[in-house]
Amino acid sequence: MAKNYKNPARYRLDFIKENTFNRVWSVRMTRTRVALVTAAVTAGGAALIFFIIAYTPLRRMLPDSLSGDLRNRYLETALRLDSLEQKARLNDAYIANLASILSDELPEDSAMYRAAEKVMLDDSLLQASETERSFLRRFEEDARFNVSVLSPIAAEGMVFNSPVSAGTDISDMPGGRPGVRITSHGAAPVTAVYRGTVLGVYTRPDGSCAVIIQHPNDFISIYDGLGDVFVDKGLKVSAGQRIAHMSPTLATTFELWHKGTPLAPREYMNF
Repeated sequence: MAKNYKNPARYRLDFIKENTFNRVWSVRMTRTRVALVTAAVTAGGAALIFFIIAYTPLRRMLPDSLSGDLRNRYLETALRLDSLEQKARLNDAYIANLASILSDELPEDSAMYRAAEKVMLDDSLLQASETERSFLRRFEEDARFNVSVLSPIAAEGMVFNSPVSAGTDISDMPGGRPGVRITSHGAAPVTAVYRGTVLGVYTRPDGSCAVIIQHPNDFISIYDGLGDVFVDKGLKVSAGQRIAHMSPTLATTFELWHKGTPLAPREYMNF
């Protein structure tokens, strides 16, 4: 009795030219071969994708794929950026406050402190005697040229120079404002009282200029009513460096500040 052998199904894939119907390429395949080729292509694609993800920068895009050291560096960088943003906001507010002072617009908190100070002065219960007033006048006169009695802030190794040379008239600011008023018959030079960095250069509507310099230990000097200015924002200056000329038509004013508090320039330098 003859055995009935069943031949496996075979398939053929032909590539034929459309114009001439000539067979260009032909391949014969079985179901088993198709399955093997499909499995091989799938495995090769999976291996390629794994290689790309594991050994290329695309790996960093996956969650939880960063190493501990790299994650700590990213976190430290983010914290530094946040700290820099906060410092930038504080500097912007600080410069805006100085600009308002230059434009004779006192901030609300400063006005409140001025009012409180006035109330405290008006509410004094004891009046100084003539002997006390005489002693106070002699002490102030002696202290003007005595470095040892200066404020402890200025005694920390900082010696301020006068912003102007001899031949200028120095007077107090009108209205009890902090600082001094400087007048001259010509365009006298104005110099930096101490080394520092120029925070800003501003021009007023009348054509005069103002310069603000940041010094070490949170000191700030303000030169207003200037003529020609020789410095720009961000420039580092040294003590005694010429920064501008006085205006020939306007009086120049000078103010010294420390941590937002106005100081009496006569107590920190000799004019």
